[in-house]
Amino acid sequence: MMKIGNLEIKYRAMPAPMASFTDIAYRKLMDEMGYTGFLVTEMISVEGLWRKQMRTMDMIKLFDFKTPQFVQLFGSEPGPLVEAAKYIENETGYSGIDINMGCPVPKVVRRGSGAALLKDPARAAAIVRDLKKNISLPVTVKIRLGFNEVNVIEIARILDQEGADAISVHFRLKSDGYKGQARWEYAPLVREQVKTVLIGNGDILTAASAKEKLDIVDAVMIGRGAIRNPLIFAEIAGAPAGDMDLKWSINRLLELIREYYPPRLQLSRAKAFARFLFSGRIGCKKIRSSVHAATTFEEAKRHLLEMNLDEIR
Repeated sequence: MMKIGNLEIKYRAMPAPMASFTDIAYRKLMDEMGYTGFLVTEMISVEGLWRKQMRTMDMIKLFDFKTPQFVQLFGSEPGPLVEAAKYIENETGYSGIDINMGCPVPKVVRRGSGAALLKDPARAAAIVRDLKKNISLPVTVKIRLGFNEVNVIEIARILDQEGADAISVHFRLKSDGYKGQARWEYAPLVREQVKTVLIGNGDILTAASAKEKLDIVDAVMIGRGAIRNPLIFAEIAGAPAGDMDLKWSINRLLELIREYYPPRLQLSRAKAFARFLFSGRIGCKKIRSSVHAATTFEEAKRHLLEMNLDEIR
């Protein structure tokens, strides 16, 4: 059990927020399956929230949940981020706010958001400081090792001093993107410098790897590995899966996609999920090609549910 702000967090592993993946359907699946510490939305634009753009409002729709739910916001200035966080606190049922200071996508960085904030420690500090002054929800921050050079210890120390309730570190530079290996050797160095909850992220693909990392950080976030294997959190917790297996989770996610998305978007959501589901697996070339070539949601669903899980690994 760990505490993030005023929240008691039972489990020490959770999905990493990922654009186009940690949507309402995926988070609902994770909530139903259990064994995750908390769940975080895709990146939500402060400007989109302020303008109440339809797509943005759809992205923050909630469901009845038992696992704490956080909204991940991105922006470049303290004021708009505070106003967005106040809206989340006062108008929704979310449990906390996560600030993205690690996204390497060029269109985000060009706006001074995401990983751009790693180059401006003073602004990063002001964002957390003003949020903590103005809202009562827990405030967590997602960062990287640095922009082009490592400055994670400086950034983490500053965020800790300003009151961040947890700091999640993806152990790559912004300039690394998602290439190369995550540099977990920095985890103990950051752990020595901060008192707040430290969450590690990067290249965790198995429960065994997660358990190993939990010796050096307080919790872990899992991105690709959790989409490839939605059962990974039960495995980390040492819990019996019961009736849940990979095919059950695929079927349930497809049901949720149908429930939460209009027909015109269902096929693209299924294909996006399948792309990561098959990533790095051996023996799934044929089924991957079949899903990619599908022209309807029902066709993609049929291919996914007919695949022989014993033939892939």
